[in-house]
Amino acid sequence: MTMNNKKNNSSATQITRAYIILLTTLMIIVSFATIFVVGLHLVHNKRDDAEQLTTVLKTSFSDYKPDWDYWRDTASINPHNTFVRVTVVPDSGKVRHFYSHRTRKFLRDDFENRPLLKNIQIQTDQGIFYHVKTSERWKHSRVTYEIWLSLNNVVELFKLIIVVVISVMAFGLLIGISAISVLARKLNAPLERLTTATQKINDADTSTHHETLPVPAGPQEVTDLSIEFNRLLTSLNNQVLRDHQFVSDASHELRTPLAAIRGHINLIRRHGNTHPEIVQPSLSTIDTESIRMQHLIDSLLQLSRMDHAELEKQRVLLNDIVQRVADNYHEQLNRELVVNAPHPVHAMVHAESITQMLVALIDNANKYAPGDTPITINLFADSHAVIEVADLGPGISDGAKAHIFDRFYRADTSRSHKIDGSGLGLAIVARLADLNGGAVHVRDNQPQGSVFSLILPIIK
Repeated sequence: MTMNNKKNNSSATQITRAYIILLTTLMIIVSFATIFVVGLHLVHNKRDDAEQLTTVLKTSFSDYKPDWDYWRDTASINPHNTFVRVTVVPDSGKVRHFYSHRTRKFLRDDFENRPLLKNIQIQTDQGIFYHVKTSERWKHSRVTYEIWLSLNNVVELFKLIIVVVISVMAFGLLIGISAISVLARKLNAPLERLTTATQKINDADTSTHHETLPVPAGPQEVTDLSIEFNRLLTSLNNQVLRDHQFVSDASHELRTPLAAIRGHINLIRRHGNTHPEIVQPSLSTIDTESIRMQHLIDSLLQLSRMDHAELEKQRVLLNDIVQRVADNYHEQLNRELVVNAPHPVHAMVHAESITQMLVALIDNANKYAPGDTPITINLFADSHAVIEVADLGPGISDGAKAHIFDRFYRADTSRSHKIDGSGLGLAIVARLADLNGGAVHVRDNQPQGSVFSLILPIIK
């Protein structure tokens, strides 16, 4: 799209164009309405004047002829612009015509009766006139009164009104267009700055993934839009940072077993023939590390699938799941496993994922707690259904609590390979809790250890 096309499609241009159309239409309507109303009022005035003149003319009629002196003195007219003809048709005798001053010449001077509207006539070289014709019986005759009132002054007034209206409309359009253009550009400026800032972020060669867009003070819609854009940008940046960290951590976690496998393969190649006793220990290590890699890859695939997964939820009695897990894993733990679930608790969840999360939390507690200490599972309900897994292990520092559910994160005390695991178990628990509409939290246990709380939506 060219620069001119972008400019023509901008909000400021569209607002200005719409305003011009609206203002022009409105002013044309107002102008025509003004001209129509004023013209109608003036014509009505002429009609009233004609009726008044006719009344005076009838009053002045005596002795079978009008009294022009009485008529001129009584009627409020301009005799130079008003012409009267009175026709007397007796029942027997000759028809007689009576004319006011200059009327004969008016009717004789190239007279052409070209009606425009009712009672409106135009005469060549004379202009426009309002014509009224009435008849009545007077004694033994029929008298017809005809009056022509000049509308030339009305026409001149119309011309003046049209000139004034057009001038006011042109001036109003000029001022209005200038004002709306400035206002439209002012309203559009925050959006242009927002677009410019977005383009700079997109065109930047490097990114820190902490960029934000400017938030203008107004208008409110643009402010809200900028805030929502920044929320979206922050979410995307955080996702990118997490993905980068995930790739880095995955590479690090895979590098260790790969290095061990490669090392033992090279050892077998160099010394396997001369020292056959090293082959079996090396193969055992290769097998162990390959299993470790397989578990890691399986966990990564599971997390990847859960990023876009949806779980089918149903009404579940959590007591059954807790008791079944405790029964299945009690013998494998070689430690006391205490279950406290005095009351039935129902939740709308995915049963298999609840089992998977509970097993992962028990396995985590089993790794870090001393073998002679119990693991306790508490099930209760308040505003939510809560499953707690408590241990008496070394506990988790306050700094580590904020990252314990991040992928590949392990507290410093657990970095040793003496403790099996990929660092993805708690991340999987957190994701499954979210898919079930719940959450997982950790807090300190008393007198020592940790308590992992799985909070789920309850059904009462």
